[in-house]
Amino acid sequence: MAQRQTEYGTDETARETTRKVAEQATRSAQAMSDAAERSVRSGAETAQRNSERIMNSWRSGTDTANQIAERSLDKLTQLFGLTGETAREAMQRSTGNVQAMMETSTIIADGLNELSGEWMNFIQQQAEHNLEHFDRLIASRSVQELMAYQTHVARQQFEAFLQSVRRTSERSTQLADRAVRKMSETTPLAPR
Repeated sequence: MAQRQTEYGTDETARETTRKVAEQATRSAQAMSDAAERSVRSGAETAQRNSERIMNSWRSGTDTANQIAERSLDKLTQLFGLTGETAREAMQRSTGNVQAMMETSTIIADGLNELSGEWMNFIQQQAEHNLEHFDRLIASRSVQELMAYQTHVARQQFEAFLQSVRRTSERSTQLADRAVRKMSETTPLAPR
């Protein structure tokens, strides 16, 4: 009887130790998951803000360039006495070039929106996966099982991150190609 109580006490102590280790590992896994999620979310928010700033700067620069071109053209026409057809052609060239830049900036804005969407999608998927992983971590029966699964989850999240970076890179290249193509498609209106 004393031996059974000792075995029961030992089993109970082992279960309690395993439970505490599992809880600690679960807290660690959750903390790592939360930190990774915050890091990715912060990166996506920064990318979103940067893309908005770039677009605002681009629009502002394009508007300024258009105003400067118009003023310069007006001054040049006055200075050189250009009138009629010559002035109209110069204005058309200037307007055409500014229009091509505006259309290209629209392509860039749309592309930056797509890139931000990619990062937000990554964050959402990882949050959903973290909930699934959390349930499995809690159900672990041993410290070894818990640690093995925890490292599996970390590897899986890192692979997902790398895949998202790859997709973002590919989309960035496609965006640049579309913008270059748009500029090339527009008939270059150079001065004669």
